[in-house]
Amino acid sequence: MTDPRLMTDPRLARLLLLRKERAVPESRRWRAVEDDLGLRLPGDYKTMIDEFGASSWDDFLHIPSPFFEELDLRTFATMTLDADRTARALSPAHYPIPLYPERGGLFPWAVTDSGDTLYFITAADPNNWPTVIKGPRTPEFEVFFDPPCLIVHRIASGSLRSTILPPPY
Repeated sequence: MTDPRLMTDPRLARLLLLRKERAVPESRRWRAVEDDLGLRLPGDYKTMIDEFGASSWDDFLHIPSPFFEELDLRTFATMTLDADRTARALSPAHYPIPLYPERGGLFPWAVTDSGDTLYFITAADPNNWPTVIKGPRTPEFEVFFDPPCLIVHRIASGSLRSTILPPPY
């Protein structure tokens, strides 16, 4: 049986096509963002942002864009990492992985309505960065090795199996 969300959001099919196209946008605007952040971002993420901009999926998952003031990636990342550093100072065991800009640190790229954050683990080649999903007030986290387009597709279509995200995820 087909999940009804697949029929109601035509963007979901496009996410899978973007993944297959695997374009890596290289432009002046992306170079400026990456220079500002001090890191290269995955091509799959940049392709998704170029296609959809800042976006919300299934009224649950929100993807900031460095090109959209109301949901700006840099502002979101700064606020999230500042809060994480404060929380880590109080509960170091909740953060077994470093935070960006520490080497291999977590860099936030999406958030849910429940306060769960999706982070890249910024180690090695950006096109191979895993994603960590971490709940807002718990030490638990999950690691996924799918690219951003596929993770967004799986969350928005309800096919991602997670112990952190609320049902049906």
